Amino acid sequence: MSVTPAMSIYESTFSQSDTTDAILVVEGKKLHVNKAVLSFHSDYFNTLFNGEFKDKSMQEISIKDVKFEDFAATLSLLYPSPIKPTGIKSLCQNWKTPIFPEENVERLLEIADRFLISSVKYTLELYVKTSNKDKMDKIRIADKYKLQDLMYYGIRQFTSCSQFKGIKRHAVYNLLSDKAKLDLLSYYFTLAGYD
Repeated sequence: MSVTPAMSIYESTFSQSDTTDAILVVEGKKLHVNKAVLSFHSDYFNTLFNGEFKDKSMQEISIKDVKFEDFAATLSLLYPSPIKPTGIKSLCQNWKTPIFPEENVERLLEIADRFLISSVKYTLELYVKTSNKDKMDKIRIADKYKLQDLMYYGIRQFTSCSQFKGIKRHAVYNLLSDKAKLDLLSYYFTLAGYD
């Protein structure tokens, strides 16, 4: 007699219920979702579910080029009880915001960016602000995903002109857009009193 494997947290979070009306298939696994919720939070899903496309009438819609766990974790941030990966200690026992391993945050940001889910980008931006990432990495992430509050926050972590010494040799510096470099230079001039 074979035993049915237990559902993962990702599958159980998106199991069929009376509030779900669409199925997204990622890596062969099904996510039962609510079209209205996804359409409200995402221009991508709004167009997918409400536009004039063949996908609109399909029972199951395949989502390609994304990991199941990352996609489910990203979508879960739209719901009251988001997925909290196991094995991660909270920064504060009473903190209600989901905790993600730092290496996962960028993958989730990439998904939120690709599927145009701005509210999830905002949630992840708040997490990156409070993470242990160094200021240049925060600036890189802010630049890559167009997170203005994070950019402002990361740049303001420079508290003196001397902290800018050697910045052009920093591994992240060459990854930054010209606009981000200009923002850094502008802030340097402000710290130096040339405003």
